[in-house]
Amino acid sequence: MKFLFVTPLAESASLVQKVQEEGHAVRFYIKDRKWRDVARGLVPHVRDWKKHRDWADIIVFDDVEMAKDAEWLRERGYPVIGGNIFGDRIENDRIFGVKIMREAGIRFPRSWRFKSFASGIKFIQKNPGRYVIKFNGQLDRFLCYVGKFPDGSDMTDLLNHYPSVWLKKDKIDFILQEVIDGVEMSVSGFFNGTDFAYPINVTFEHKRFMAGGVGPFTGEMGTTIYYSKDGGKLFRETLLKMKPYLARTNYRGFIDINCMVTERGAYALEFSSRFGYPQLDIQLALHKTPWGELLHKLALGTLEKFDAHRDFAVGVVIAGAGVPFEVSYNKYGRGLPILGINENNKHWIRLSEVFKKNGAYYCAGSGYPMTVTVRGKSMVSAQQAAYNIVDQIVVPNSLYRTDIGDHWKHERLKLKKWGYI
Repeated sequence: MKFLFVTPLAESASLVQKVQEEGHAVRFYIKDRKWRDVARGLVPHVRDWKKHRDWADIIVFDDVEMAKDAEWLRERGYPVIGGNIFGDRIENDRIFGVKIMREAGIRFPRSWRFKSFASGIKFIQKNPGRYVIKFNGQLDRFLCYVGKFPDGSDMTDLLNHYPSVWLKKDKIDFILQEVIDGVEMSVSGFFNGTDFAYPINVTFEHKRFMAGGVGPFTGEMGTTIYYSKDGGKLFRETLLKMKPYLARTNYRGFIDINCMVTERGAYALEFSSRFGYPQLDIQLALHKTPWGELLHKLALGTLEKFDAHRDFAVGVVIAGAGVPFEVSYNKYGRGLPILGINENNKHWIRLSEVFKKNGAYYCAGSGYPMTVTVRGKSMVSAQQAAYNIVDQIVVPNSLYRTDIGDHWKHERLKLKKWGYI
């Protein structure tokens, strides 16, 4: 089959390579010029995806903010995977997402929307407490912050600081969400236009830059996942309740809901109406059903189930020098060589933001060149095997967290007691 992948930021690069390895023809379009070096020398690139839409058997949109194109094609009979306007909105407009959660009967933390930093400061002064700041849209994750002080004074200091560094081109549009303490856990699945396909994915993200959950937020520095036959309690309390909304809008693609799980129940934090990254890279290690077959059935609306290993999988992101800040990565990390990939370990290495030239690999994109992904019968065995491979890779001055998977030691018992695993 022939697959056309359309992406703003090249985040599906590892999936494109996987589909190509299965023997399918692929073409890769990257909208943002800054990331067009990603997967150069690894998969065929095109400059104008619209000129290739009639060539493709399946068209895959891998991110939000391209829903209008996906819906236009789907209405005209093209087999398309990707979100839709509803999916984009529940992710990018957080207050709309909360409204839908309320309608669906999903528990969520109280949230308030602001379009100026001053109004946010006044709100906290009148309503002291711990809040999380999250920006609507797709602004850099490191702008998010989880308040520490009970009176909210650390958050007001941050909001006082932002005007001095804010770029005029970036719209001020954010929410303050009450802090819920618990275990962060997400549940996600493929939706075929009418129903979820099983099994259901369960994920534990590591968004902070440094080990121990310290430092700024990133896209993600590592993830642990497994598949559940029916999704369990978390799926029933949250994402399964979205079925009528997704069916009503003919959603075809992958969708995730991130939650804070407590003894009192699960609180939904946010939607991701797209593939997750590096979640997708780690799913590649667990799937038995070929990805070309899965994507084909998903686009046609016939995917009801697929085969996956009943193992745990651990993914460790190796970041380039200068990450997490784009300006420093562009200066110090972009173009650096990647060494140590060989015939014995390459099966467990997912090349993401990388280009290949003269047989060698180099760092590209925004600074997250690869994810080492290994599965095992236990979380500990998968973790140990993953870090054994991480130790074999050399990217000058690269960075990675050393604790991906450690959470399982202390969170597993809580989640089992509360009925979530």
